This record gives sequence, structure tokens and C-alpha cells, in this order.
Amino acid sequence: MTRIKDDRHYAEIVLREVNKLLDFASRVDFSDPERNEEAIYAMNFCIVQIRENIAFLSEDTQKNRLGIRVGQFADFRNLLVHEYGKTDYSAYRDLVQIDMPRLKANLEAFLR
Repeated sequence: MTRIKDDRHYAEIVLREVNKLLDFASRVDFSDPERNEEAIYAMNFCIVQIRENIAFLSEDTQKNRLGIRVGQFADFRNLLVHEYGKTDYSAYRDLVQIDMPRLKANLEAFLR
């Protein structure tokens, strides 16, 4: 059976990646993030996947159901991924403690 790739399909993928990101983040000591290179790398991969799949959601779902638009997430992803050694790791901490739990709650509400 072929699955319809609608907003629900992509929201499920995004939620799965958000959960992975939060799991990887639970292994990071944000007071010394450089010592957690593998978890940071894994988080970056999740960020890329989240950004790619948010782009497939309708504009209405992005704006009115998830409270995040692909442009906002793309800007954040670009900042984290392309700043390399200049990365402010407090941005990761804020992402994990503030933004991802909010996105997760919005995704779960949308999928119910």
C-alpha cells in the first residue's frame, strides 16, 4: 500500500526527528559542549532532517498548527551548521530546552 504523503505524514517524520534530537541532546553537557562532538553532530543531522521535512508541510500547517515556518527553521539550521567553530552552543541549549519541546507539543496536538 502506498502511503499518502500529506501534512500528517511529514508531521510524523518531523516528530520522530524531534524525539531523536531530544534524545541526543540528553547526552550533552551544555557547559562543555565541545566534549560532546558526536551528540552535537547527531543533533545537527536531526536539524537538517527537521528542516527538510517542515518544508513539505503546507503553509497553513507550518504557520497555524506548528508555530514555526520553514524559513525560521532554515535560518536557525544555517546558523548552527555553517558557523562551525564560532557556534554559540547556548543556541543548542535554547533549542533543546525551549523550541523543540514547544514544536513537539504542537506536532503531537496536530497528530491527535
